[in-house]
Amino acid sequence: MTIELIKKEEIITSVWSGGKTNEYVIYPRDTQYVDKDFIFRISSATIEAVPSEFTRFNGYRRYLSMLEGDLKLYRQGKEEYYTTHTLFSFGSEEDITSYSLGKDFNLMLHQSIKDEVVQISSDGVNTNAVYLFIFALVDSIAVVNDVCYSMQQYDCLLIINEESDDISLTLDQKAIIGYW
Repeated sequence: MTIELIKKEEIITSVWSGGKTNEYVIYPRDTQYVDKDFIFRISSATIEAVPSEFTRFNGYRRYLSMLEGDLKLYRQGKEEYYTTHTLFSFGSEEDITSYSLGKDFNLMLHQSIKDEVVQISSDGVNTNAVYLFIFALVDSIAVVNDVCYSMQQYDCLLIINEESDDISLTLDQKAIIGYW
């Protein structure tokens, strides 16, 4: 099992048409976002232009939550509204236009991934999932198998558990948690 604490200040920023993106992890590590051949990707982006179009391509499910600001968008031509720290899921091929400014969290999962759990919670987790992440919404402590990890706001803890060992996770604050 490998556990990596990815600090927000260590992330490389890239520019997209509507703002800036910070890619925390893309897996496998030797894949590139532009090639669209990854299994999963965790990122955060600023939305600095209104309107802005969400990138579209086939074969991925996305989970998004606004970290700063609320989100007003048109999804497949229908208006939707999401408050800060509300998680929603959509297909990456969907036509989505945002009419909000702010900062978001974005998880992209290849369609081959089944039975994932993605939630905003402070509840503990016991799993033997191969992949698990915690994205800190505020400064917090994550305890993984009795080892404490101090996380600052917008840090990400990534666990790769290829042996499917038991993982016990406790949190002292709400965070975005995902595992599959």
